[in-house]
Amino acid sequence: MKKRTLRIGVIGVSNRGRLADLWNDSELDCQVVAGADINEKYLAQFGEFYQKQHQRQVVTTTDYRALLARKDIDAVGIFSPDFCHEEHAIAALRAGKHIFCEKPLSISVPSC
Repeated sequence: MKKRTLRIGVIGVSNRGRLADLWNDSELDCQVVAGADINEKYLAQFGEFYQKQHQRQVVTTTDYRALLARKDIDAVGIFSPDFCHEEHAIAALRAGKHIFCEKPLSISVPSC
């Protein structure tokens, strides 16, 4: 039985978000397929990187909710600014996605 590729979306594609490229692994059947960021310049760079490095298109959006609504994304990496982590993680869990959240999970102990 062939394994299904784990399709990953990235919320926050610049700075720490570049680490998500380490998840592109054919042996583990993982592939970054989409990115969300409010900065269109960063999204364009993200798309160009995947086109050059992996010879494939990735979906890009300025609305993380649109990324989470996609049925072709199994998991998300959250690399947005720290104060957004809580909002993004809760929304991803509610959307039924597996998550990796860069630290901190939230900016307050009660929120965690």
